[in-house]
Amino acid sequence: MSLKTGTLRVTHNLTGRIIECRMRGLFGEADRIEAATTIRHETDLAAGKRHIVVADMCGMKTVHPSIARHMGEAIGYQRTHGCVLCVHVSDDTVQRLQAAHLARQYSRNDDVTIEADSIAQARSIARSYEKYLDDPKYRGSIREAIPSTGAAA
Repeated sequence: MSLKTGTLRVTHNLTGRIIECRMRGLFGEADRIEAATTIRHETDLAAGKRHIVVADMCGMKTVHPSIARHMGEAIGYQRTHGCVLCVHVSDDTVQRLQAAHLARQYSRNDDVTIEADSIAQARSIARSYEKYLDDPKYRGSIREAIPSTGAAA
């Protein structure tokens, strides 16, 4: 999906349990609303099943808080509709901080988000922990299945 100034591409792995959201550029308010709607729709395709999200935000620019709110609401939606692990990747420190803030604001006690250093690492983490999605030991987030020596939490 191409947006006016930013782009969003959403893909699912073969099992449909890993959703990758790739965001690039600077999103205006209309773009962000459209992107948030798309993210909600893609989350709904998981049909309430526990899933992992890889949020690839390399190249995405920080946005005004009134615009970021739309993304925060989409994050909150994902987390109440089955997302039990979200792996963030960003190449911009300020944007990374904004995404982390939104995750905490719209997902109380954010126990779902971890950060990866690269998209390759994020995908590897997602694939490695997909096996925990149906493990009854992890009733909420599966982040605790990740050793503390892994990606930064």
